[in-house]
Amino acid sequence: MLKFVSNGMRMARVFQAVAAFLVLSTAAYADCASLQKGKEIFADTFTDNTGGWPTDPDASLGKTGLTLKLYTPNSSWVYLNNTFNATDGDYCLEGTLPASPAPKNLAYIGLVFLAKDAKTFIVLQVDSSGGVQLYRKVSGNWTQINGTLNSAALGLKLGSPVVLRAVVKGSLLSVSVNGTDLQKIRVQVPDGPLQFGAYVQTDSNVAKPGVSFEFSKYRVTAGE
Repeated sequence: MLKFVSNGMRMARVFQAVAAFLVLSTAAYADCASLQKGKEIFADTFTDNTGGWPTDPDASLGKTGLTLKLYTPNSSWVYLNNTFNATDGDYCLEGTLPASPAPKNLAYIGLVFLAKDAKTFIVLQVDSSGGVQLYRKVSGNWTQINGTLNSAALGLKLGSPVVLRAVVKGSLLSVSVNGTDLQKIRVQVPDGPLQFGAYVQTDSNVAKPGVSFEFSKYRVTAGE
């Protein structure tokens, strides 16, 4: 028996499909502003040098955002903001997943927070293979927090947007990538005014011109 669908039913299905697409699109393209909660403390899209970031010949700010260049003799860079401080809060960094400079040399971008200085901080990072890690560095010594995080469902691809987020409330830390919650864990918070920033790394040194790491937004709010 042939089945006929009325125009009203067709339109309803079209609207349902559009609504489902919009929901999926929102989830796929989550950004800092749509995820974060609380009063804004700091926000920067890196279009100029008024955001308080360090001046360096290998750091450029402009219409396309922030670009950090990394090459020998350096294989990592902790890029901390110089004019704002925060402890409890909702930290969020938008960047682009970098390509590996060589098959066995991964590249990483990270969200740095609770930083006493460049030797003591916590970083949520993603690498060019799609892996996600949470590290703590104290007086120059690294500790990986609770192993590698489950990143299989994130579907991270080279050159795709990455939204790194960390929420600190007292000693409780919650981290997420692209809007997907990954872990909650208690951490010791250093005393004094604390900084935040970005992190870039390669597994081994890369000759000039090196690797370019791209970031489009940094935002900090007071959280819930």
